[in-house]
Amino acid sequence: MKKFFALMGGIILLFLSVFAQAGTASVRKYAVALRETIIYAEPNTSSEALFVVPQGERMLILEDQLAWLKVKTSSGIVGFVRASSVKVEIERIIRQATENPPGIKAQPPAGPPSGAKTTISKKHSRLPLYIAGGLAVAGATAYVLFRKGGLLNRGTATLKINSHPSQAKVYIDDEEKCETPCTVEKVSPGKHTIKVVRELYGEWSKEMELKGYQEYNIEATLSPYGYDFDFCFGGPGKALGQFYYPSDLTLDRDGNIYVTDNFNSRIQKFDSRGNFIMSLYTATPGGIKLNPDGIVYSPHNDRIYVTFDNDSYGALNWYDVGLNLIGSRYLGVHSGFLGVDSSGNIYAPNSWVGKILKIDPEGNKIDEWTLDPGYYPIEAAPSPNGNVYISADWDKILIYSSSGSFVGEFPKDIIEPRGIIVDRMGHVYVVAVFERKIYKFMPDGEEILSFGDSGDFSVPLGIAVFENGDLAIVDNDKHHVCIWRLSRNTVSSASAKISVKRKKGSQRFSPYGKNRKGGEIISSSKHFLPRKIRK
Repeated sequence: MKKFFALMGGIILLFLSVFAQAGTASVRKYAVALRETIIYAEPNTSSEALFVVPQGERMLILEDQLAWLKVKTSSGIVGFVRASSVKVEIERIIRQATENPPGIKAQPPAGPPSGAKTTISKKHSRLPLYIAGGLAVAGATAYVLFRKGGLLNRGTATLKINSHPSQAKVYIDDEEKCETPCTVEKVSPGKHTIKVVRELYGEWSKEMELKGYQEYNIEATLSPYGYDFDFCFGGPGKALGQFYYPSDLTLDRDGNIYVTDNFNSRIQKFDSRGNFIMSLYTATPGGIKLNPDGIVYSPHNDRIYVTFDNDSYGALNWYDVGLNLIGSRYLGVHSGFLGVDSSGNIYAPNSWVGKILKIDPEGNKIDEWTLDPGYYPIEAAPSPNGNVYISADWDKILIYSSSGSFVGEFPKDIIEPRGIIVDRMGHVYVVAVFERKIYKFMPDGEEILSFGDSGDFSVPLGIAVFENGDLAIVDNDKHHVCIWRLSRNTVSSASAKISVKRKKGSQRFSPYGKNRKGGEIISSSKHFLPRKIRK
């Protein structure tokens, strides 16, 4: 940019020197008040305020000190104004020059008096004057726009951003800045795209024209992303890759899918696209077949934990990701889906007696607690916030602490909830069997969205969430597993309340009130007349 202005200056000087015979020029610079502006005795706001000029007042610039300009008013008052409070105009005055033969005294020019703005009447002289004048205007525009304190360099903006829900990332022109609630300082003036995104939830975005010395407060309400059906795999049958009343599923760290194929007495493993990998027939050491029911993967130790719904002893088995049996423990766990926390502890519902068992990674019972009378747990899902979410017959989602203390329940009743899972952001997903829907909630039970109908689901049971927010859902009656992708299309319109105010400290003195040091009110009248300020 500096090279550009240097080049422009060189061109202007070249034209002025080439066409000097056509006329000579002088330049005057004026400061035009953008608003009622104070003239100070010295170039600082703590000095004496000499005068207040109204908006539009034109003052001759005597000296440019970058942030301050030394000016002279039409009434002869000399002082300093802030460069940011005025715009600069450049007036080029052309004086006609004449050529005289040697020895002949030049005569006074005819026409307008010396110093008047004039146009050279000779036809051949107009073009260079227009060019020189145009370059002068370009130079003046560049001076006004780009000089320090000029119109395009008048401070920076500040953004204070909050969002509902919070913990959303803030991006300015696709560059991540912070997480809500937060403040972004020193944003350059001009157009910017502001985007607020909560992972696995939704977003708000807007292109905004930001101005220097302004503070923007943004209260954004994000719109949730929806879900799009992708594909199903499986189908009824006994062949590898088929299912006979599957009940639950889980995902390992690589996105592989493990399904409890209940009536076929086996666990099957697939990749994330539903391609069959392997199968394990489940039976007791004596050869009695076991029907696997609940299943969960633990990233803590890379193991798969499984319960069985026809085992009178309530066994809990665990396997490696190759489905090799590692251990087994009889704990009285009956027909329940499983959850696992970040420490590898297993939460196993005993739906027969209305209890939750807490089990360590090696199958040892740590604790158990009983739900309120009349509630029978189906699945327990630990959350990153430390709570455990429990789907309970017939219509409740209950919240307990990891130590078994009752925390609360969701305000919405769900008819016959079954599978429940929590993603890494704390969103809670619930399968509503009777409603044939999938619900998504905030951790406090605020409903985010729901999707599905009788055409999508028949008897949905188990649910698992991928790292990217996609869902895998078991349909017991249709004998398959379906994948639903988290869409980038939102289900409603996002909105935001935006307020703007002058940044603190950017204008230390105001003619409409007290300055920051408690100075007098200079003017509060509707029609302000410039006057000298009395001490």
